[in-house]
Amino acid sequence: MFKNEMRRTRTLATFLRIYGVLSLVIFVPLFLGFVVQTPLLAEHGGALNWLIWNDVSSGHDHAHVPPMLFAIYITWGVFLLLAARKPSAYASFLSFTMWANLVHGLLMTAQAVTDIDHYWSKFLTDIPFVLVLALGIYLLRPTSTALPKTVETSTA
Repeated sequence: MFKNEMRRTRTLATFLRIYGVLSLVIFVPLFLGFVVQTPLLAEHGGALNWLIWNDVSSGHDHAHVPPMLFAIYITWGVFLLLAARKPSAYASFLSFTMWANLVHGLLMTAQAVTDIDHYWSKFLTDIPFVLVLALGIYLLRPTSTALPKTVETSTA
């Protein structure tokens, strides 16, 4: 492995650790807040409602999507931390993460633009969070020459 490639891998590992920790710091309290139905997440008047998702219901309203999304991002955070240990061993996960977050961010941008008065906060929170993750992985992932060769199997 070349010196630049080693530096790139170390930078990627640091980037993944930062995103893993950020994901846990953001989504674990949100998940717990949702579970205990804190008024901070209430749809109308909740101080933190605009921060992550508009229309997150809390209290007596039935809402199953927000806790599922919180759980997904908590799991993603854990796997980002695992991938930071040896990014080359998690190449497939990192490619999936890059593409999933790019598509998610682009779709979210298009949807936010269609209702800018309601979803303006997405441009300060969700959208940069997922697009910076996708861009960081794209720029820092190991190059194809640095990845180990895969063994091809014959179908004969």
